[in-house]
This record gives sequence, structure tokens and C-alpha cells, in this order.
Amino acid sequence: MRTAAWLCAVVLLALPLSTGAQERGVTADEVIIGTSMPLSGPAAYWGAVGRGMEAYARYLNDQGGIHGRRLRVVVRDDSYLPPRAAANVRELVERVGVFAIVGLIGTANAFAVRDYIVRNQVVWITPTADATMWYGFRDKKYLFVTYPSYVEEAKILVDYAARQLGAKSIAVFYQNDLYGQKGLLGAKQGAVRSRVRITAQVPYEVTQADVSSEAVKLRESRADAVLLYATPRHGALIVREMAKIGYTPKLLSSFTLGDPIMFTLAGEAWNGVISTGFFPLPGTGDSKVDEALAILTRVDPSLRTNPFNALAGWAFMEPFVEGLRRAGRELTKERFVTAMESIRNWDGQVIRGVTFGPDRRQGINRVFLTRAEGGRWTRLTDWISYPTGF
Repeated sequence: MRTAAWLCAVVLLALPLSTGAQERGVTADEVIIGTSMPLSGPAAYWGAVGRGMEAYARYLNDQGGIHGRRLRVVVRDDSYLPPRAAANVRELVERVGVFAIVGLIGTANAFAVRDYIVRNQVVWITPTADATMWYGFRDKKYLFVTYPSYVEEAKILVDYAARQLGAKSIAVFYQNDLYGQKGLLGAKQGAVRSRVRITAQVPYEVTQADVSSEAVKLRESRADAVLLYATPRHGALIVREMAKIGYTPKLLSSFTLGDPIMFTLAGEAWNGVISTGFFPLPGTGDSKVDEALAILTRVDPSLRTNPFNALAGWAFMEPFVEGLRRAGRELTKERFVTAMESIRNWDGQVIRGVTFGPDRRQGINRVFLTRAEGGRWTRLTDWISYPTGF
């Protein structure tokens, strides 16, 4: 028995060390990526981001992948619920064995999984959450973000309302969670800077099916402008309700409501809405973005109804793919981190002006303003930059 045990030990010691050191989510011919998205529930329109990621991966795989490895994107539905997002991420890491999490929609959802992802040293590319959640956070080695700050965005929107639209007072309609609360915080800070009054703060719950009483509260505020931080469904509901009761303030919204699906959901009530963008929008004269959308809709024709969100999926994946290219064939987390830190003022086909570094994980810090009219967006401004926070 002792001889047999000794022989087993010798055999085990003789095995290549790489067998035990295999990088999670990386095989000879595949890199596994995971994400959690609202494919159902009140924020289901944002689920097109996940389908856009899948379509982009299929497009790259048809060209041979990256360094001979195909990209496998595993999407899990969380219905926009933080507990489900947390369960999904645990499954993706512990059972699926992903190399990276890309995206993951919702500030509250991202906050719910943040400590777990950091504790397990999972590469995390662009959680779609307010960027200020990372200010002062220390454990960011495997984190890389190309997503705007809702706080800074709201400041920019309030400033535009005051300076360009002549607004003296502003009301905020916001989702009663971290997403909406960050928008509200930015609006308050922007109001102080721009010397306008916040006359109403009107929250709603993501489970609500009716916002008629909220529309009345907004009207009673007599605000010159209303700022929206909502899901597409609730954003459309509130502007329709306001129009129904004859309240027609200037409307401004987060880029999260930037998809043309809003014209379908809200109808003519969406005309004139001022919003932001963090990558060039399709149909506004950028041939590279238009080409990317044509590719995505060719791979998955259903994405035609959600072009902005589909392109957002491409935009979130692009820096990750660039990191894979720079890391080379011998892919490890450490080589990937070094590769990402080498990105300086880099333009992808969709995302633009990305910079990372050993002490920088906020890859973009700028947005531009647009105006909605007749089912299309018109760009109003050049890029507007704000301070880098992490």
C-alpha cells in the first residue's frame, strides 16, 4: 500500500504545473465571458445590451476570434433585481467559470455584487452603474470602466437647462434606488452651480405600473424643466402622463433613455427631449458606428428595434477585446491587466477616447448632448468633459 501511494505521489508531482494553474475561463480555444442583464421585468428594454454583446462576439468568432480563441458570452437574466444579479454572478464565477464579467446592468445590482467580484479577483469590464461608486474604493485592480457618471451627467444637463433653455426651476423624476438617487444628487449639485431651484423631487418604484400621481406632483411644482432618471418604460409613462394633463416643461434625460425605442413607447411626447450620449449615435453621420450597427443587426435582426442599446453592448465589449489582443496568446489575468493599463486615448469602432493606466480605471470622462425629434437624435454639442475620479 505504501509503495502504491508513493507511486501515485510521484505521478502527481510529475504532472505539468500548468494543469493546476489553468486560468479560469480560458481554454486553448475559448474565452468565457459572463454578464447579468434584465432580459425580463420593468427594465427589459435594456436587455438588448446583452444581445448586442452576444452578436458582437459572434461577429468576432466568424473572423477567427482573438488569437485563435472564440469568445463565449453567457448571459443570465436578473429581471433588474439585485438578489438575482448576485445569484447570477455567483453561478457565472463558481459554476460556469468565467474569465471576466462584462457589463452587468444597474447601479443597485452592481453594488450588490461588487464585494463578491472583488473578493474573488474577477476581471470586471464596465459595470453599467454610476461611476462615482468607485470613488475612493481601493480594490480596483481587475476593474476597468468605460461608463459615464450619472452625478456628473446630471450636473451637465442642469447646466444646459439653465444656460441654454432658460430654466429657473427644475424638478427631478427618479427611480428610487441608487441609479435614480445618483441622478438626483447630481441635479442638486448642478442646481447650486447653475443657480436654479429644485422645486420637486418625485421618486417612483420600479415595480409601479402607474405614474399618474407623480405627473400631478411634477405639474404642481411648476418647474420649467424636468430631469428624468428612469427605466425606458417609466420614462415613457411619465412624459405621456404629463402631456395628458397639459404639463409641457422642457424635458431632459439620462443617456440611459437614449434608444429610439423611446419614440415608440412615448410617441410624440418624446419629441424635444434633451439627452446625453457617451459614444456617437447611429444615424448622426458617424460611418464607423453605422457600420457596427449594420453588423449587429445582420447577426441578430431583432436588434433593429433597440439600436442604441445594441451598440452599447458592442461598446462595453470593445475595450475588453482590445485588452485580449494586447495580452497576446498566453492569456492570464495579470497579462490582461497589464495590457489594459497600456491603453491610452484609444478609439474603438464605437467607444472613443479610452484611457487606462496603473492608477486610472475610469476609462472615459465625457458626454455630449443631443435632442430628440421625429424618431431621431440630433447632436447639439461637442464633447463635454468632467473630472476623472478614479
